[in-house]
Amino acid sequence: MLASSTESRVLEPAQDGVTRPDPGLARGRWEAPAWAFYGVIGALVVGGALYLLWRGGVFRRRRPDETPASRRGRP
Repeated sequence: MLASSTESRVLEPAQDGVTRPDPGLARGRWEAPAWAFYGVIGALVVGGALYLLWRGGVFRRRRPDETPASRRGRP
């Protein structure tokens, strides 16, 4: 019974061909162009650097009368 079931099955050769869409369908409807991904990465880097500078106190304005306590002389 095993021999008859294997003989009836004929294996088809593997297909090597690749089916590609037409050139007009290279991207999906909602897929962004490549420059958009680079733009997002650049915006994240610039935004992250500005945030770190802001958290580090680079953008704080000091008024002339607001000298830190460490720079004030003893009264």
